[in-house]
Order: sequence, then structure tokens, then C-alpha cells
Amino acid sequence: MLGFKFKFCLRVALIFGLSVYLFACQSGMSPSSTPVVASAPGAEWVGEYVDGQGGTGIRGHVYVEANGKALPGAYVNIYPDAVTNLLGPSKFMSIPTDDAGNFQMDVSPGVYYVVARKRLSGQPTGPLSPGDYYSEHQRLVTKVEEGKVVVVKLPVAMMKAPMFFNSRQTDQQTETGIKGVLMNQAGQPVRGGFAMAYVNEEMKRLPDFISTLSDEQGQFTLYLPEGGTYYVGARIQAWDMPTNGEPYGVYGGEETPEPIEVVTDSFIEEVRIKMTPFQGTYKPGKSQRPF
Repeated sequence: MLGFKFKFCLRVALIFGLSVYLFACQSGMSPSSTPVVASAPGAEWVGEYVDGQGGTGIRGHVYVEANGKALPGAYVNIYPDAVTNLLGPSKFMSIPTDDAGNFQMDVSPGVYYVVARKRLSGQPTGPLSPGDYYSEHQRLVTKVEEGKVVVVKLPVAMMKAPMFFNSRQTDQQTETGIKGVLMNQAGQPVRGGFAMAYVNEEMKRLPDFISTLSDEQGQFTLYLPEGGTYYVGARIQAWDMPTNGEPYGVYGGEETPEPIEVVTDSFIEEVRIKMTPFQGTYKPGKSQRPF
């Protein structure tokens, strides 16, 4: 296992999607009503139902958020959970959107994340690059019901800087790592964030390793290939440098990060990282050195 890097190992179980749905129902709302902000950071219900006329699935419209224009040639991916932060192979994928930006696909009943992407290369899969269109800046959740078609609108934005993770990292679990909790300024758990590990104090760059997505209690697991000295930070978003106000934290403090000593085949536990609104100056395209 030595020498490998990790891909996003953001492992939220399917129950996460179901809990979002239950949250909406308990609030007296449903996915078929006006969209509501779900319980996870950035998650939002989308969709209105029409008679499926014997079919079950999703149809919708992909458009550029900045100008409202339809986006032909985009692919829509359907994920049952957020284990890979809506990256990698999806459960369902549409054919390219038509000239009007529309798509339709058969999808089995369930709660899903819906993502739209268009690569300049024209390829349906692969790493995203500057100039590509994507909707990962939103977590759009919908519920497909038997015999119905849910209609969704998917705004996309143009990527101006590369995502900060390495798409060639390997998704694996090990017997070595760090477990802990992400919390906000009030000491409350932060759900939907992740911890980042670095092998040295230079943390203004691509992280060397990335944790699972934090759960309802703010708990995360950061798998490592071997023991050693690591410096750990935490974020919510998965691209570019932090923006002003984005929750961000460094174990021990941003000015004086505290190293964590990890022994091979064991876990350091109960690591707590306080996340506060980021106050740096945003510099587009600086994701290799985030701030």
C-alpha cells in the first residue's frame, strides 16, 4: 500500500439521501413541492412530477446559469449517494442533451443526486478541465417515484480553475489513519465536510490525502498508507481555493498547524477540527496554492 495516493474517499451511505428526504417530509414538505434546502450543506431538493404514462424516470433542462442559455451536448449523471462527492461512475447517465438543452432517461425509483457536465473534449467521462461546464457547485437531490417522471432544471457553471484533488488517486481503505470530528465555531458538528492530510507544513497546495465525508455527528475517517507525521485541515467545497465565508479549519490553528503522529496499522482518534469562515483573498485559478 505504500506510496499510493487516495482519491476522494467521501463515503456517505445511501441513508444520507434517505435522511434528507425524511427531513423534508418532517418539515411538512416534499420533493414534489417547492424546492427546499436539505439538511446537508449545499443540498437542495429539485423537481416537479408529471404522469409517466407507464414509465418511470427523469427529464429536464440543462442551462448555463450565467446567461440562462440552453446547453446542448451535456451529460446528466444520476448518483444514489455522495460517496465519491458526485465524481466517478454514476448509476445512470443520459445521452447528450439536445439543441434545446433537454434530456430524458429511465431511472428506477429512489432518492438521487443529479449532476450535469459538459466537457470541451466531448467525452462523457473523465477529469474536468478549465472551460468545461459542471453543476458540482450545487448538490441537487430529487426523488423518483414509480410511474412518474420528475422534471428538473440543472444550472451549470464554467470551470475557471482545476479541481484541487488528483483524479488519479486510488480509492482504498487501510488500517492506518485519523478519525475525528469537524465542528463549527459554536462547537456543533459540521456535516458534509472533509479533512485533508499533508505530509509537511506546506498546506497551501493539493492535499496528499482526503477523508470520508463527515456524517451527522461531524465524524470523518482519514485513511493513510502508512504511519508518519501529518498536518490536517478541513473544508466543505471540493474545488479551487476557499472563498470568503466558506467553512475552513486547520488542526492546531492556521498560523501554527499542529502535527499529528500516526503509527502504522493504528488510528489516531478524537481529533477535533474547528471550522470558521475563511477570510483570505480569493484568487481564481490558484487551486495549486489555495490561498
